[in-house]
Amino acid sequence: MKKWTLDEADLYETGGGSYQKSHGHPAKTRRSVEVKLIHRPTGISVSQSSPVVAMSRLDAAKIREQLRIELRPRLEELVARHLRIPGR
Repeated sequence: MKKWTLDEADLYETGGGSYQKSHGHPAKTRRSVEVKLIHRPTGISVSQSSPVVAMSRLDAAKIREQLRIELRPRLEELVARHLRIPGR
């Protein structure tokens, strides 16, 4: 039997974050990243944010992707429990 997974079309992602510039020191810009995944049919959501640390935009994009990877299984489990999917 094939394992149940969330349909990509049912997911909605929002994100954001913040940054604090250090004048005269572009490498010392402090950023945080936030990712929120929402299952549209049920309205169940999970979110996570990173701490505010010195990082580049490229590092922030990598952290955003890592948060997305970590959140998907958590959302999948919550939705499966809510929908009472057998074997989950």
